[in-house]
Amino acid sequence: MMSDRHAFRAKWHDYNIGIYFITICTHEKRHIFGHISNGEMCLSSLGKIVDSCIREISSHHDDAEVWNHVIMPNHIHIMIAVGTRYIASEKNNVDKESEKNSGMNVGCLKPPNHGDAVDNNHFNSRLAVIVGTLKAAVTRQANKLYRQCGRDIQCGRDVSRPYWQSRYYEHIVTNGREFDKIMDYIDNNVMRWEDDCFNK
Repeated sequence: MMSDRHAFRAKWHDYNIGIYFITICTHEKRHIFGHISNGEMCLSSLGKIVDSCIREISSHHDDAEVWNHVIMPNHIHIMIAVGTRYIASEKNNVDKESEKNSGMNVGCLKPPNHGDAVDNNHFNSRLAVIVGTLKAAVTRQANKLYRQCGRDIQCGRDVSRPYWQSRYYEHIVTNGREFDKIMDYIDNNVMRWEDDCFNK
């Protein structure tokens, strides 16, 4: 029987096109991607692999573009656009009044007033595939480094697998104000670590 762990996702949307704020936590929320010191994130070897894999998403998925991301000790946040017809107003400096007059909602995905539910829980959506590919790439590269370096905590797998929590969390960005707020949150996440809900 298919797991229902993604059943909380919006049933009116198929997660193949849109702008999303993604959060992926480490397994058991362990602090394995590095540590924060003096307001700066110091990446571990595993954290550096995560950063590299995030930056390579667009090279592996031509319909995806990462607009912002941050790596925290036990989770990551990514602002990602999937599909080409949702181009962020901020990204392209679109005139707000022209956008309003044209009736376009550039860069933001709105739920329909009435729409058919999507019943497949999005396991095979473009977003799910991209996230799954990212997690798999990190695991594969970390395991390769671990085999090359043995049990050296500084260069290989300093914790046991799995690295990732099985689920991930996404938020569909629905308007420009929300887009700006989330971008600011990502930009300042490290500085606000003391108050972060994941800082346990």
